[in-house]
Amino acid sequence: MWRSTGPRAASGRFWAIVLGAAAGLFLLGFLIGWFAKPTDKKTSVSPHEDMKAAFMAEMKAENIKQFLYNFTQLPHLAGTKENLHLAQQVQAEWKEFGLDSVQLVHYDVLLSYPDDTKPNYISIIDEHGNEIFNTSLSEPPPPGYEAVRDVVPPYSAFSAQGMPEGELVYVNYGRTEDFFKLEREMGINCTGKIVIARYGKIFRGNKVKNAELAGAKGVILYSDPADYCAPGTDPYPNGWNLPGGGAQRGNVLNLNGAGDPLTPGYPAKEYTYRLDKASGVGLPKIPVHPIGYHDAESLLRNMGGYAPPHSSWKGNLNVSYNVGPGFTTNYSTRSVKMHIHSHNEITRIYNVIGTIRGTVEPDRYVILGGHRDSWVFGGIDPQSGAAVVHEIVRSFGKLRRKGWRPRRTVIFASWDAEEFGLLGSTEWAEENAKVLQARGVAYINADSSIEGNYTLRVDCTPLMYRLVYSLTKEIPSPDEGFEGKSLYESWYKKNPSREYKEVPRINKLGSGNDFEVFFQRLGIASGRARYSKNWNVEKYSSYPVYHSVYETYEIVERFYDPTFKNHLTVAQVRGGLVFELANSVVLPFDCRDYASAVSNYAHIIYNLSRNHEEELATYSVSF
Repeated sequence: MWRSTGPRAASGRFWAIVLGAAAGLFLLGFLIGWFAKPTDKKTSVSPHEDMKAAFMAEMKAENIKQFLYNFTQLPHLAGTKENLHLAQQVQAEWKEFGLDSVQLVHYDVLLSYPDDTKPNYISIIDEHGNEIFNTSLSEPPPPGYEAVRDVVPPYSAFSAQGMPEGELVYVNYGRTEDFFKLEREMGINCTGKIVIARYGKIFRGNKVKNAELAGAKGVILYSDPADYCAPGTDPYPNGWNLPGGGAQRGNVLNLNGAGDPLTPGYPAKEYTYRLDKASGVGLPKIPVHPIGYHDAESLLRNMGGYAPPHSSWKGNLNVSYNVGPGFTTNYSTRSVKMHIHSHNEITRIYNVIGTIRGTVEPDRYVILGGHRDSWVFGGIDPQSGAAVVHEIVRSFGKLRRKGWRPRRTVIFASWDAEEFGLLGSTEWAEENAKVLQARGVAYINADSSIEGNYTLRVDCTPLMYRLVYSLTKEIPSPDEGFEGKSLYESWYKKNPSREYKEVPRINKLGSGNDFEVFFQRLGIASGRARYSKNWNVEKYSSYPVYHSVYETYEIVERFYDPTFKNHLTVAQVRGGLVFELANSVVLPFDCRDYASAVSNYAHIIYNLSRNHEEELATYSVSF
């Protein structure tokens, strides 16, 4: 006899139908998804990677080439109207590129210029006081630049004024050990003498400081062909070597990171207390002047006194390299006289500061900065770097106009007055020190993009090692013979690390460029990248035409990077670092590499200390 199952049975049938329907819908959705999936290519599951790929692909070598040409047609000496006009041009174009804000930020700093009416030069004086030889007042202009005005002649910025006269002493590179060799081993006292030193090995300001400590009353600096000419290469314009009439400009301060000499530790604004001009930090007390190697040969040709103490004291000029003091017997009545009339003056400089505001962490800053001021045309230093920064900004701006924003705020900087002692960057960092220490994530420096065309060179904090290696594995190598391979592969092949196994070499960050205040003073993780020469083979200092009038667009386009492929690679490295640091969910720092590097440094110091056991005991130093 049939009986009703009641409400419980009806409820069970209901839930069975519901579960069956759900299972059927799931199966149907799975089948639709399976057969609808694309078969030709995979779609990215990472918006970060998509935007990074779009950013990297947006940068073009042809744009960098055009920017470099535009930036190098006139001199852009800090404090001049030409450099202000360039700052305004950069500001206008960064706004056009799509940054959220672009500002000119000014400071009033101490700069140094030659006297237009009293040129600087060196002379040889005979026994009657007549000038029988004078050094050149300017460099012969490169072809095509004869009509360009306002080319500052070679000079040593911040040199003391004066017209000292005395015997000449050759002091090799002007290092501490060179002066010790002269004084302690050869018995040559430099007090009251004018010394001549060749560029290289150490910063020019340290040469001047060493000469002051040795009692010299003047310093002549020159670029010896042994240090500033590559073998088998012609001088510019037929090659990329330094011509005999070329001379290296540069500041001769000893700032130790102080920034503006009159406002050490504080931003050089209208409201800031200033030291007296004569009391500025790091200012030399003796006259200093740079000359070309043709003029140096004339000064050194008849040197008397002692022979050079070692073959390492000899350069490639056709002279004996006798150290003096004074000239040979036939010319012993002759002396050398300096005529230095440069003056220091407080001058307004302008940084360009652009910003793209971050979305998730707008109070965290990733900074890309490079300087804009140049001694003359700046074909390599700094405009090869400024052109790359410009293209990176343009590419970021294009993403920004399409609606993208980075996770963290990105700040772009075009620094002024780097050549006069890293002044623009240091003053800005001093003005914003508390905010930067609290919010600064990283600083990427962007001075010269090239100093050779052999391989990549990277200097950075160990925190960035893994990031650099990972990024360079994604960038194609521009080097011949490495087609289809990564930048990492060509870099590792050409310059393997001496400290770590199976990775390319990364150098330690030192000083002497705009990262200094961020890294050394504020403790912000920093890095830099450029294309460099083969340091194992090419022993000359830096690059031959450094800080001369021959640093033109043409020397880059003809000799260093005709296709601008190396510039593009540097742009991708610098820009890629900024993108990852600004947009990664987790900051791409690896503390393990930092710990390993610090441990390695400690071992190096310990091993060095074993060579000085007696001194360690004397001063109670232990490890």
